[in-house]
Amino acid sequence: MRLYRISLGALVAWSTLFAAGAHAASDATTVNFAVLRDGTQIGTNSVRFGHCGRDTTVQIVTHVEIGLGFLTLYKFDQTEAEQWADGRLVAMNSTTDDNGTLHRTNAAAGDGKITVKGDGRERELALTAIPLSLWNPAVVAQKTAIDPRDGSVQPVKIVDRGEDDLIVRGHAQHAHHYEIITTFSQDVWYDETHQLVQVELKAIDGSTIRYQLV
Repeated sequence: MRLYRISLGALVAWSTLFAAGAHAASDATTVNFAVLRDGTQIGTNSVRFGHCGRDTTVQIVTHVEIGLGFLTLYKFDQTEAEQWADGRLVAMNSTTDDNGTLHRTNAAAGDGKITVKGDGRERELALTAIPLSLWNPAVVAQKTAIDPRDGSVQPVKIVDRGEDDLIVRGHAQHAHHYEIITTFSQDVWYDETHQLVQVELKAIDGSTIRYQLV
């Protein structure tokens, strides 16, 4: 496997978009994750699902801040909104402040394609394209996906790691484990209802970043 050297900031940026996971069972559901670095909380991630007939909206808000005493070393804020109809992406809008660097991505379906605009580039994709967002378990069946951060199309490799037993919200939880490989590797776990329950990855400094349900 080819190894890529990427920053902690880049890892957080990616996993922020990926770790917002749940399978909503009611008309409005909010799922919250704590973002941990070596067991210490550095941020939050919340995902709100809304349903109206065949339409689904997903709103993701993430805040991460790494500091040393009173000094902020790194800060990441992102808001993302996805609109779905009959299981297909209709629109996506994302704004990211990655430690002072701004990114905006917009995607819209129409005329038999999805048009994605991000960081000054425009791409036309098939209507079956989906964002690389881990709330959606369909991502583990993809070979490519849209990066909501900048609109780029990322190759995706999936390794099925089988069944694991986790501790989730203080209770034993049986979950299916996948490794998702893009420009880096991260591990994800879905429970028996296909809800994302945990994400874990390694930063370049060797620290462990984990998204944990709260």
